[in-house]
Amino acid sequence: MVTIGEAYAPVDGIVYSAEDVKVKIGDSLIGPSGELHLTESSLIWTCEERNSSIAIPWPRVGVQAVSSNPDKCIYLMLDINLVWPGFYEGRPQNNGNGVGPGGDGDQQNGGGEEEDDADEGHESDGSENEMTEMWLLPSAPAIVDQIYSAMRECQALNPDPGTVSEDEDYMEAEEEDLQEVDEMRNLQLDDEDKFADAEE
Repeated sequence: MVTIGEAYAPVDGIVYSAEDVKVKIGDSLIGPSGELHLTESSLIWTCEERNSSIAIPWPRVGVQAVSSNPDKCIYLMLDINLVWPGFYEGRPQNNGNGVGPGGDGDQQNGGGEEEDDADEGHESDGSENEMTEMWLLPSAPAIVDQIYSAMRECQALNPDPGTVSEDEDYMEAEEEDLQEVDEMRNLQLDDEDKFADAEE
C-alpha cells in the first residue's frame, strides 16, 4: 500500500538518498523541493517544509525510465490511482481512492456501492484507469542516472511473486528429467538381476 504521512527520514535499508528533488504527479507539480530516499522496500519522498511524505512500495512501480521532458528526470508509472489530499486529487474518472482513517494511513479504495456497480463487469477498463504518472525532478540533472541505477537495484530486490523466471522453469524440468533417468536406471538394474537369476 502507498503510505501518506508526516515528514520523516528512513534509517533502515537505504540504498540511495538525494536532496532538493521535486515531484510532479499527473499535471500537478508538488512543491517545494524535498528529499528522496530509495530504500530496499519503498520509494520515499519527504518534505520538511510541508511536513508531509509519501512512501510507494516497489511493487506499485510498474514502469520506470529516464526522461527528458522537460529536463532530464525520472519517469514513473504507478499501478494505482493515487490520491494525496492537498497535493494531488487523483484522476477524475477513478477518484474513489483516499487515505486511511485519521488522514495518515495507507492508500485505499473508498468508493461506495454506485462505483462498485459501475465497475462490475469492466475489470480490464478499471485496471487501465488505476494508474498514475509521476516524475522525479532533481535540481541537479547529473544525478538522474544514479537515481535510476539505484531504482533498478531496489526493483531487483522486489521481484513480482506472481512470475516465475524461465531459468526456474528450466531447473524444475531438468530435475524431473533426472528423476526419470534414475528410475529407468533402477529398472534396468532390476531386470539384469532377474536375467542373472534365470541363467543360474
